[in-house]
Amino acid sequence: MAKSTRQQVLTDLLQYQNGWRSGDELAADLGVSRETVWKAINALRKAGHHIEGRKSLGYRYAASAVLDADAISFYTHTQMPVTVLASVDSTQVYAKEAVNAGTRTLPFAVLADQQSGAYGRRGRHFYAPASSGLYLSMVLPNAGATLQNVGLLTTGVANAVVDVLAATFPGQNFGLKWVNDVLLNGHKVGGIITEAVLELESTSTAAFIIGIGLNLTTADFPAALTDVAGAIQVGADVDRNLLAARIIDHVTQLYAHYGDGAFLPAYRQRSVTIGKQVTLNLGNERVLGKVLDIADNGGLVLRDVFGTVHTFTSGEVVKVENSH
Repeated sequence: MAKSTRQQVLTDLLQYQNGWRSGDELAADLGVSRETVWKAINALRKAGHHIEGRKSLGYRYAASAVLDADAISFYTHTQMPVTVLASVDSTQVYAKEAVNAGTRTLPFAVLADQQSGAYGRRGRHFYAPASSGLYLSMVLPNAGATLQNVGLLTTGVANAVVDVLAATFPGQNFGLKWVNDVLLNGHKVGGIITEAVLELESTSTAAFIIGIGLNLTTADFPAALTDVAGAIQVGADVDRNLLAARIIDHVTQLYAHYGDGAFLPAYRQRSVTIGKQVTLNLGNERVLGKVLDIADNGGLVLRDVFGTVHTFTSGEVVKVENSH
């Protein structure tokens, strides 16, 4: 599908981010009039892109306060199609429905500026207000059609996301609470959920939908969440398009070889649960004990209060205490 003038102008400005582009240059390169370029610049500004203009120099792309599929696609090194929605109940639900309807080729990614029905593990609501977070679902085909090492997929994605966050916010000490919570200063700033889409005829796994929710600059949380949730950096100027692209790239790279567990040493180093007394929620049952390690399959190695050592591949750590 041919790109619109608006898309072409955006791509051109992104390519020359460190320099200025005159209206004449843009018009000549794109084969359009200067007035058409001017209209495209205005449309981009109206959409939320910060584009500087100087009479003698031309235009220069400064930053973006808005999620933009074209900008994300420009920054990524993958060929993954990207969809950006202004608002949706859940990017996970949207992605699942698209896969089940067979309307999208895999892989693809969908992001939303805000979500009204975002959820994490066990269906728990995730607060996802407009403009201040990154809410992303990636649909990745499962070539092997098996469910092997799913624990490694979730832990691997969590570690890949924190790799990107650590590079984006240097000096911040991110931690990982098994299996998929991203912590900063004792507060949850992000979570990852991995869901399988089954081939109904064969009951094999057709694809994985990886949901990533990050509180980037959110200043205010509902009263029920103020003790547990936090933002990475309130008031920061975060280019969400660049951040989304880096996460898509890192998760795509990780997905190609997550089964080898090469990331586990880094995950263990970031773990806030190893060596701690925890309460593990298994649904109808709770287990108390000390976390000894993260297993090679991504499971939680825990010695319970009776001295028995278990490896859990599912469940949720609901409480972490300092060991005595």
